[in-house]
Amino acid sequence: MLYYVTGGRYADTTFSTLLEPAPPLGPFATHEEALEAWRQRARATIDFASVRFQITWRDDAGEPPAPTPHAPGAVA
Repeated sequence: MLYYVTGGRYADTTFSTLLEPAPPLGPFATHEEALEAWRQRARATIDFASVRFQITWRDDAGEPPAPTPHAPGAVA
């Protein structure tokens, strides 16, 4: 399984409309590697309330998956 860090700047803090996708990071061979990359990117953008990143994955080779909207009421 390949892991990626995806996300970017969203329209607002509901995180349902992605305005400016950031270039995906990855692929990473393990979730732990992706988590460390996510931490670095999240720390770099901590002051921006409408920026959010997530770890996504693929079971096959190909393009990284696109960020997905967070479910209503989800804690990320």
